[in-house]
Amino acid sequence: MRIAIRVLVCVPALLSLPVWAQSDETCPAGAAGAACRGDGEQPSANPRGKSSPSVAASAPQADLIKQELDELADLIKLGQEKMEILKELKTAAEAPGLSSAQARVLKADLPVLSTIASEGERMPVAVSEDFAVSKTIMEMESPVLSIRFMLLRNQRPSTSSSSSSAASNAQLGMPNCLLVAAQEDGIVKLFSPNGDLLLSFAAGHDQPVTQLAVSPTHEEHLVATGDAGGSIRLHRVNVLKRRITKEERLARNSVSDDKVSQYLGPQLNVTVQLQRQVQLPPGSNGEVPMLTALALATNRGSRQVVAGDSEGRISVFAKNGTLRGHVDVTAMEGAGVEGLHAQHSQLLFRAGKEWGYVNLDKVGAMHVDCPKFEGHVAAATVDSQQLSKVLISDETGSVWVFNVKNKKECEFEKRFLPATATVAPLELASIKGFVIGMQKATDNVSSSLLALNMSQKLERRRPGEQGSGEFVVWRRQGAPLQDWSLLRRQQQGDLVALLSADGREIEILEVLMQVYNPPPSSDPFSNMKLPIMGVAVVLLLGYQFMKQKGGKGGGGGGGGGGLSGLGALGGRGGKFGKPGLSGLMNKRAGLGRKRF
Repeated sequence: MRIAIRVLVCVPALLSLPVWAQSDETCPAGAAGAACRGDGEQPSANPRGKSSPSVAASAPQADLIKQELDELADLIKLGQEKMEILKELKTAAEAPGLSSAQARVLKADLPVLSTIASEGERMPVAVSEDFAVSKTIMEMESPVLSIRFMLLRNQRPSTSSSSSSAASNAQLGMPNCLLVAAQEDGIVKLFSPNGDLLLSFAAGHDQPVTQLAVSPTHEEHLVATGDAGGSIRLHRVNVLKRRITKEERLARNSVSDDKVSQYLGPQLNVTVQLQRQVQLPPGSNGEVPMLTALALATNRGSRQVVAGDSEGRISVFAKNGTLRGHVDVTAMEGAGVEGLHAQHSQLLFRAGKEWGYVNLDKVGAMHVDCPKFEGHVAAATVDSQQLSKVLISDETGSVWVFNVKNKKECEFEKRFLPATATVAPLELASIKGFVIGMQKATDNVSSSLLALNMSQKLERRRPGEQGSGEFVVWRRQGAPLQDWSLLRRQQQGDLVALLSADGREIEILEVLMQVYNPPPSSDPFSNMKLPIMGVAVVLLLGYQFMKQKGGKGGGGGGGGGGLSGLGALGGRGGKFGKPGLSGLMNKRAGLGRKRF
């Protein structure tokens, strides 16, 4: 603005330079020259190039500071006039003369433009409504502490002849997962993806529940809960298709009013039974440490309970409740186990600035040291498509992608800079081609659920480009959250459950995202492949046919082909009882006489 003002100030001064530089010697001769120099005046004695005092005195002059102040005063006056116009427009928006659409546009709440401009490359390339669809919102009577999705076993439709088509359709419509919600008082509730409450039971803890874990696969349906005293209780969940009893069927048939279909509502019969209860071993001071992480892992087909405590130890329990051992995974004093992530046969741990793999066979830990990464590990997860790829989030919200070979050799692949202006860590979950991140709310800042594109290459960046580029696919901001869970599904949309900060509301979203696969490169001979293959097959069959036909006609035993080969049969008894060709000729003549 200051440069523009100076240009505007200097333009009149430049235009007036020829007037200042005009002297007596530049005036023409004669009367015109006299008028130029002034009537009756003598030629000026000033040298060439000197301006006339009378002309210079008539031009307005001011110092640069005064000129700047005058320009600022004009800008302030212009701003005041603009404010008056906007006030009149605001008053007109409330007047009845405008239409409802015009009034709505003027009164609608819009994002702060300064905030949008400051995000720059952090702006998402799409809106969240195109990918995340809300399925249901459940109101809780009591505050919920934690939520997890539990995958169910694939239900196979009945093949018996007695089963009706309606029953088969109902069985095919059974959900493939359940949402497990644990309360601090030990009550555990199981919901269907549609929000139907299927079962509520007490886990049986004497102290407040602090941890919740479910089985990562659908072979077994297990729910593990841990309390503040280090006690862990493991429950088995049995899920069966609900069948109507004979008494219920008779009662339904006896009712004369409008009947309600038996297939409306939950079609599952869910029961639980306590399987095991284990206790964390005492710590270094003889007391049981605080339970800080809990996971159910798979080791050679058997389920194992893995627990992390505040002293940095990881304890591994067998399926029957036996303590197989424990290992200290922290090298720094005071750092406890902050998280455990189980996927397939891999189990990740994180503790402060340290992270690595847990060896369930030997009950040991393998630390991983990756280049370029120095900071606190806020979240760690395994890529859903490539198990050797690990995604890590730091305390600033950056997402690091590493390729870990043999759980030892770590290679840096890419880094996503913070996707939001808020400096806060991200909790991560991986789906096909994308990373779903959850940034919980901080002071006066709402939470953010976002998706990062893993299929693009980070090398394609403009010089000096900052931020995450076009890798933020969408971002959904909402109320503060306490916990969340994601479930990957095959041939269906992925499910995301969000728990509000007060624990009173659970929202289930369906995420519909697909990886873009570019079409194959065009081949000019692609349309000719099938005709060429057909011609080749015909030529091959023709060659085989001619080869077999030539072998039959050329037989005769080394004496040549044709009639000479038949003549060679003269020395042997022929088929017709006479030697050679003469017997064949006589036989043919005899057949001709018999016809006539």
